[in-house]
Amino acid sequence: MEAENTHHQVSFDFPIKSIIPGSDENLLLIETYDDQLKSQTFLLLSFEPLAIIRAISFGEEYAGLVSKSYDEEHLLFIQYSDQNNPDLTNIHTFNWKGGEPSFSLQNTRIIQSGTTWIKVPHPHFSNKEIYVDHKSGSKLKEAPPIESDFLDDIYYAIAYPEESEYFQWFVQYFTKHNITPCRQIEYLKFKNSILISYYENKEGGMINSLAFLDKEGSVLEQVLLDENLQGIGKDTFFVYRNKAIFVTDKNTLNIYDL
Repeated sequence: MEAENTHHQVSFDFPIKSIIPGSDENLLLIETYDDQLKSQTFLLLSFEPLAIIRAISFGEEYAGLVSKSYDEEHLLFIQYSDQNNPDLTNIHTFNWKGGEPSFSLQNTRIIQSGTTWIKVPHPHFSNKEIYVDHKSGSKLKEAPPIESDFLDDIYYAIAYPEESEYFQWFVQYFTKHNITPCRQIEYLKFKNSILISYYENKEGGMINSLAFLDKEGSVLEQVLLDENLQGIGKDTFFVYRNKAIFVTDKNTLNIYDL
């Protein structure tokens, strides 16, 4: 790519399960999963400097934790029940030092949340709700102020399956590059950059690649995301805080400055 588009990489010991943006523009939460030990590890990544600054792991006792929010001190999780009932979840807050949760609620759900608070059903009265400081567990006397939505800074691609008429346009475009896309295209135009994730049939299975194009549609670079695939994925990349973020080789996080 052009010189200003700096490329950073960070590799982890186990496959990356999810990448979770947060309210702090300099932080990113990475979830990895050890299939053999069936354990989840969450790692807090700082963009500047690019480094892992926190890490915490959970065994089967807390299987299925899903991050709701985080900062440099705490993590808020929901844990779904075995019945996968969205109205029956456990809520846990941990600090990065590990140990027992600093705050927990059982068999409830989060209606709304902020960086330090959650709104949940009242434990004793139906059709009523309460606000709780999820770090201390104390009940708030009044509703906290509405926070700006950091999700506005996250951009996901539009997926075009091969049945779509737009898919055929991409097939024609990639012909000049000796590429025959199959199954699905993911397309995102962001400022002066165009990003296209595509699949190709190869011996041994499909491969998934990501192409970076300039605003005129010329390919600047192509990156192999994964190979020997049996099926297609979803959201194979996204743009966050002017950075393209994606995974290669299952356990390597890539960050492109756009």
